[in-house]
Order: sequence, then C-alpha cells, then structure tokens
Amino acid sequence: MNRLGIARKALAVALEAVLPGRTSAHPPAGYRYVAPFIYIEQPFVNRSTLGRQTQISVATFPVWIVYDGTDSAQVDGLDDVVSNAWDAVTAVRNAEPQAVRADDVAQSPGSERRLRAAVMSVEVTLTAVSLCLPTPATSQIPSEPVPQEITHG
Repeated sequence: MNRLGIARKALAVALEAVLPGRTSAHPPAGYRYVAPFIYIEQPFVNRSTLGRQTQISVATFPVWIVYDGTDSAQVDGLDDVVSNAWDAVTAVRNAEPQAVRADDVAQSPGSERRLRAAVMSVEVTLTAVSLCLPTPATSQIPSEPVPQEITHG
C-alpha cells in the first residue's frame, strides 16, 4: 500500500470509533449515505522546505462530516461529531487536524434539501528528509602541541 493509502486507512480507522458503521475511507458511491456520516475525500499533497534543507511532504485530507435533522439538531450534532473526530484524529501518528469549515450537501443527488456539513482539514506528514550535516564531533586531539621532554640515555 502507498503512503497516501496508509494515511487514509489510519484516519478511517480512527474516525470509525466516532460513528461506528457510518464512516467511509472514501466518498460513498453516488454520494448516497444515511446521515450522520463521515467520509474522506481526495487529499491535496504539498512539499515544503523547513529551515534551509529539510524537505517534507504533507497530505491534507478533507474529512466530510454530514448531519441530518432540524437546523438546531444538525448544528448540535455537528458540534458533537466534529469535537470527537478532532480528538480521534489527533491520536493518528503524524496527523494533525488544522481547521474545520462549514459547508452543506444535497440530502441526496438531485435533491433540493440541503444538509449541514463540516469539512475538517487534516494534515498528515508523509515524508521528511533532512540534508543537514550532523554536528561535528569534538576531537580529543589537542589543538596546540604539548611540549614533551625527551631524554636520551
């Protein structure tokens, strides 16, 4: 499995504990699901340089959280699920939730009714390579010659 697949699977496993049986590592087929539901969309992958030499590759996964009900029930439900999802994701190695934004989705494809949703951006560090040289070791050889008494005899 590739690094993106490993990261996606780790996120999905962590999120499954938040909404058991209502979580998918991928967008559901035809975007058909029963809310509340969590799914992971296609990530954005970026490479950055930290400092002078360290290169890192980071995938930002959009985690969609959708909730159904009255307006107030959707808001309260999203508050609860987002909070629990945020905590679950922080337990995933190399993953850090960065932000959550409000959005909405059609209740079903072609439907006029919209459901509230939240999109959590989760950054997962995929690789990190440092080209920095290690700190030179201190030599045990004195820098100044030490005079030695030489005797012949």
